[in-house]
Amino acid sequence: MIRVLLADDEALVRQGIRLVLESDDQITVVAEATDGAQALDSARRHQPDVAIVDVRMPVMDGLAVAREMALLPQPPRTIMLTSYALDEYLFAALKGGADGFLVKDVSPYDLMNAVKAVSSGDAIISPSMTRSLIQRLTPPEVSPVSSAQERLRALPEEQRTILALIAEGLSNAEIATCRGLTESQVKAHVSRILRMLRLSNRVQAAILAYSAGLSHDR
Repeated sequence: MIRVLLADDEALVRQGIRLVLESDDQITVVAEATDGAQALDSARRHQPDVAIVDVRMPVMDGLAVAREMALLPQPPRTIMLTSYALDEYLFAALKGGADGFLVKDVSPYDLMNAVKAVSSGDAIISPSMTRSLIQRLTPPEVSPVSSAQERLRALPEEQRTILALIAEGLSNAEIATCRGLTESQVKAHVSRILRMLRLSNRVQAAILAYSAGLSHDR
């Protein structure tokens, strides 16, 4: 069972997230907080596995909460949640030790998967922000890297195509629609891609694809 702390100053948002998460029998919400200080106190007392923290909260903002949570003796994995897909939030969150960054228009399916992914040690970035992250981490003057291209040669054509779509920031559901596959099939492809390329998460996969100049014309 994955134990989750919800921190958001809007009661309706917390209620909606709780309903989504607890529809999965592997997830339980153990505490809620309405401001940053309360979130930090709840993390100390309840020791959740995952904390979902709104970026903008009273008393202490979510970015400060994530930094403080990372220093706890038993720190939770932290997912930052925001209504605003802004670069400064994303990079401040990642620098502060957050394990995930999601925009609030994320689907219930992707939210549940994000909680499971970060609880198992993965990193999750909202698909709408992936391209921005790649462009920030890869200087525009850098041409495709031959070593990156060489690593991708081992991938079958279908998995190269899916990797290109990951690099465009598409979610598993969007890739499934684009390729005429089920989400389970896409998830299996993504797992094989990460395993074959010896990568930890889809953000690393997207950066590698971008470095290699991999693209897909939909």
